[in-house]
Amino acid sequence: MQASVVIAGGGIIGSAVAYCLAERGWRDVCVVDLDLAGIYASSELNAGGVRATWWQPVNIETCRQTLDFFRERRAQFGFRERGYLWLYDDPEQLRIAREKQRVQNAQGLGVELLGPDEIAAHCPLLDSHLEEIVGATWSPRDGLINPNAVRAFYRSEAEALGVRFLNRHYVDGVETVRVPGESGTRRVRAIDVIEVEGVDAADASGALRAILTSHRIDRARRRRETRIECEILVNCLGAWSTVFSGKLGIRDVTEAVRRQICLVGFERSALPQGFDFDALGMVVDASDLYFHPEGGHVLAGYSIPEEAPGFDFAYDGADFFETFIWPRLAHRASAFERCGHVRGWSGLYAVTPDCSGIAGPVPGIANLFEAHSFTGRGVMQSFGVARALAERIVDGVSTSCDLAPLGRQRFATRESWLPESLHI
Repeated sequence: MQASVVIAGGGIIGSAVAYCLAERGWRDVCVVDLDLAGIYASSELNAGGVRATWWQPVNIETCRQTLDFFRERRAQFGFRERGYLWLYDDPEQLRIAREKQRVQNAQGLGVELLGPDEIAAHCPLLDSHLEEIVGATWSPRDGLINPNAVRAFYRSEAEALGVRFLNRHYVDGVETVRVPGESGTRRVRAIDVIEVEGVDAADASGALRAILTSHRIDRARRRRETRIECEILVNCLGAWSTVFSGKLGIRDVTEAVRRQICLVGFERSALPQGFDFDALGMVVDASDLYFHPEGGHVLAGYSIPEEAPGFDFAYDGADFFETFIWPRLAHRASAFERCGHVRGWSGLYAVTPDCSGIAGPVPGIANLFEAHSFTGRGVMQSFGVARALAERIVDGVSTSCDLAPLGRQRFATRESWLPESLHI
């Protein structure tokens, strides 16, 4: 089999790259993925928040472009521009937020600073222990979205333009050859993929989960092995990018880390009188709890600081809710003093040392590109990053946004890192 471009990973980033390449006239594109349904895809298991309110200019810009793309199709994507309210209890963090506000607003985000006495008026739901809060930021152009609808759009549009998507295909190996006359430089010649069989759509047997956590395929499930020759290869495997890089002898800095989210039931009669809870956007508490309305419930999440890296999809159930969610909800809003666990799930963040993504050409391999490890920002950066990377592949230069700061070479020296502290 042959393809001009092979994209390893058909999650939201891989699908976006395929769409943007096809939009620029590149038709012979093939996307390879083990889980195109997205049962374990990070973008399918996230909280649905999207924002451009970050600290690093390249992250702000790619997110801003992506949110503008969502706005143009707000009905199709379920985009609700309801804003992010971010609470601070640390004066130093608030000082930094005030400095970054200038960078954010220079790109048209319209971020506002709220004093402690303005928070309750802005959001009457927050009525407990506000004496701890030194200030907040309100970013009205951020909001909530349906990630599934976004990914489905990228994929369907790409397929309509001729992109091939191969489901239940696992990248088993990569063949590279030396580039004549360029010392130490290689190029990808082909990838070897295994077509997996005996996995149902809902993965009731857990076979798909076993492959994604162990990175091994039982011989009985190996239906067919195929070699795909390609001119360009793009790594969009997210949390699994490090497994792919290992096949090329590349040291990857990414770690897969579990994140848990739950739905919380509560009594609407406890809400402040006249308060429209369903119109609320994302609230990020100073305790690092985040929550927003979701289908008559509260969707709430919290990133456990001591969570060990690993490919873990276990959900801790009511224990997670009772230990990490309920105490923080009730501490900030009396309406949630009586609430209960409905259900929950877990997904993976692809985390880098500076909590910024990796995108661009891979040094030392002439025709290998990558876009992954966005530390929970895949949906938010999908279009901005994909468009710029497609420009780089097709035209040799990115004109919509300079992705150079996101190159993996930045990890050679800590001074080149792009630290983000606003990830949740």
